[in-house]
Amino acid sequence: MKYQSFVGLEIHIQLISETKVFCSCPNNFGDEPNTNICPVCLGYPGALPSLNEEAVFKALKVCKALNCHINEKAVFDRKNYFYPDMPKNYQITQFESPFGVDGYFNLELDDGSFKKIRIHDVHLEEDAGKMIHDGYQSRLDYNRAGTPLLEIVTEPDLVAGRDAELFVQQFRQMVRYLEVTDGNMEEGSLRCDANTSINLPGMGLGTKTEVKNLNSSRFVNKALTYEIKRHGKILDKGGEIIQETRLWDEKTSTSKSMRTKEDSHDYRYFPEPDLPPYRVTAEMMGKVESAMVELPNDRKKRYIKDQNLSVEQAAFITGERETADWFDSLLKLGAESNQSASWLSGDIQKVLNREEVTLEESPFTAERIKELFDLINTKKISNNIGKDLLQAMFKEDKDPSLLVKEKGLEQVSDTGAVEKVVDEVLAAHPAVVDAVRAGEDKQVGFLMGQLMKATGGKVNPQMAREIIMNKIKGSE
Repeated sequence: MKYQSFVGLEIHIQLISETKVFCSCPNNFGDEPNTNICPVCLGYPGALPSLNEEAVFKALKVCKALNCHINEKAVFDRKNYFYPDMPKNYQITQFESPFGVDGYFNLELDDGSFKKIRIHDVHLEEDAGKMIHDGYQSRLDYNRAGTPLLEIVTEPDLVAGRDAELFVQQFRQMVRYLEVTDGNMEEGSLRCDANTSINLPGMGLGTKTEVKNLNSSRFVNKALTYEIKRHGKILDKGGEIIQETRLWDEKTSTSKSMRTKEDSHDYRYFPEPDLPPYRVTAEMMGKVESAMVELPNDRKKRYIKDQNLSVEQAAFITGERETADWFDSLLKLGAESNQSASWLSGDIQKVLNREEVTLEESPFTAERIKELFDLINTKKISNNIGKDLLQAMFKEDKDPSLLVKEKGLEQVSDTGAVEKVVDEVLAAHPAVVDAVRAGEDKQVGFLMGQLMKATGGKVNPQMAREIIMNKIKGSE
């Protein structure tokens, strides 16, 4: 039977901050277990929370980027539940009045079209600790307890696993541009819970299930695709979907039941008595406005329109903010956009991949690459020598002009010197010369190869080709 599917996401991002959200403990990943803890994040009696304004600022940046209505008064609530990784037996979160509501995200689909995905709310809360399962025992690390966690809840506007995968990828890109999180899904700083339901077309939402703690966009796709098919098989047999929370087993590529799904009343939400409502001031919003940056989709459109880049080039360059910023720096120095994009996505990226470093970590400054382009464009070196020079620039951390001088790489453009080498190459390969005279122009490539070999690749290729053709045609 044909069903309509509905998918909604709950994305959690750990905010970058020096301290936790309600106490002064360091917010560091990877420290020795249970060293960044205090009475507040462990929930000791009488220990009072204090709101981290840096976390509020970054939460509001995300609200702004997601086109949310900002509530003037944000209220914190207690979500009550017992689990070993939650030392207080409740979580400070937001329920009735979060920082942002009623937003939207323009999702770019595979065919290049855009779909508006509604954002239900954006709320700030504290993360739980971490359970480490080791054989027959479980250990607890409370360092993560109290880490500022921002939850973004979408409406069920997505329809398939692939849509959700794209959403996670593009959302991650956006929050990394905003510099509010590193978005490292492997380390858990970006996690996703995926909700799905299906029903007959036109009948609205069905009974939903939630797949918890997905740590890659690929798993989001696979889990939702599996769940949609599982729901369909159950309904086709006349069965009923159970509202429940499930876990994704990546080894078997199946979901498994974890617990029946709770409703909000099961958590007994009530206003947090130790934190007053937070009032968002005009001063704070002004600070947020001034910190906003051009987001990936807008930047990509600008590169395509103003710099005549291809869709693929623009998508590559805007993939990471540091790459796009570096590209803009190169353009400001006067570099040509298509040459810059071609080298950045091609030869420069090859070196970075081989050396396993980012552009920011490499010695490839915008000034050095512009200097390299100038050497090529003024024909002081050939394009091929320029590519070889990249590796030397990386290994020796030197300017390209200095390397050209040290290694004697400047292109030979003296006509007399080139003619002398051409004469030697033609004399050494008479059969090839005869083939070119007979119209086999492809054989010119062989002669050019021999010439480049003889000159160490330093001859001006355009000049050399013209001399070869003139000498062969002129001696007919």
